Amino acid sequence: MSVAVRPVPAGSAVLHIGPHKTGTSALQHAMRLGRADLLEQGVRLAGRGPGDGDGARYGLGMKPSRPVEFARAAWETIRSDMADTSVERRFFSKETFANAGDARARRVVEELSGGGRFPLHVAITVRPLAELIPSQYSQFVQRGTTLRSFEDWCQVVLAGDTEDRSVRVFWKRHSHDEQVHRWGRLVGFENVTVVVVDRSAPLFLPQAFEQILCLRPGTLADRMTPHRGNRSLTRPEIDLVRGWHTITLQTGADQGQVARLAWKLCQHLRRFDPDPDAPRVSMSAAAIEQAEERARAIAAAIAGSGVQVVGDLGALAADRGRP
Repeated sequence: MSVAVRPVPAGSAVLHIGPHKTGTSALQHAMRLGRADLLEQGVRLAGRGPGDGDGARYGLGMKPSRPVEFARAAWETIRSDMADTSVERRFFSKETFANAGDARARRVVEELSGGGRFPLHVAITVRPLAELIPSQYSQFVQRGTTLRSFEDWCQVVLAGDTEDRSVRVFWKRHSHDEQVHRWGRLVGFENVTVVVVDRSAPLFLPQAFEQILCLRPGTLADRMTPHRGNRSLTRPEIDLVRGWHTITLQTGADQGQVARLAWKLCQHLRRFDPDPDAPRVSMSAAAIEQAEERARAIAAAIAGSGVQVVGDLGALAADRGRP
């Protein structure tokens, strides 16, 4: 990696907030695989893996999926690890934090900085909107968050239809400039790093975090492996899951149970390698143009914010094809 990156100062805790669909799963997996190696190099990976998501939800004041006592204990472990100043740097990554509004973000910063006793740095990974829209649609269908066709959903997303909950969630997560300003106002813009994800260079992301955390080259990049359990579904697979949601919800079945069963169905589908020529969810040329226009405004706002940017912000307005 030839791009110069300013590492976070010794003594800092680093919170990576995602958002979703920006390489977070693969990066987190590499971090967990290298947990002992990271610690030897002066970086504590906060949390224990299982339960971290519920811990993050508890920290945000959101409803956890497991018992509250479990979630509270998971959050206390994360807090304790992030406050361990015997280690030069501490790191925690969970895209759940991208769902935070101003008040919840303030609460998290207060708790993970020890009430301001040590510096908290925030890392945000960003990706072109023309890639994110199809990718996030797939995840929303899997969770039953939307039952719209992709074409219909894409239209309401680009129109900013605030009556649709899935649209509100999408822009809460992926208005990257608003994420930068929300967290930058809390920790200081000089303590925010934005990493532009480049799908054509899959090692760019782990190499960026190696530099941010002062890790030896290869510590994360050599542990990045294809995450089969998170592969994109094909268009026929997505339509199958959407149809399944539509039918089962008409029976009056519990929505939470339906979502859990749908997730298992998706895990089963991912066990198979799709035909390389299988149709994918894709945006029309007109929709891509709308997304690129929004992305250019986002990139300009980030560029003017004073945060550290790793990668090419201009790539946010690029259409790189499939999700």
